[in-house]
Amino acid sequence: MKAASHALQNKINELKLRAFKALTDLSKCKSCGTCIRICPLRIREYGLDGKAITVGQCYGCNICIRKCPNNAISLYIYQINREKK
Repeated sequence: MKAASHALQNKINELKLRAFKALTDLSKCKSCGTCIRICPLRIREYGLDGKAITVGQCYGCNICIRKCPNNAISLYIYQINREKK
């Protein structure tokens, strides 16, 4: 898979100021692997139960959420980083 586009990379850099997590509703995940293949950061993988989970720092690009055929992924903001003065 080729690298993220320039526009996507700019969006990722903007979103680095916030902390996100793409969370999988395990009851909806059918282990199709779409989110694993499509994630530009390659932070989605199969967990021990065979369901796709986020294992790294998510920057909230929403690609996995939009592409999931089962609507099994939600994006949560769990921390907002504050700029140092």
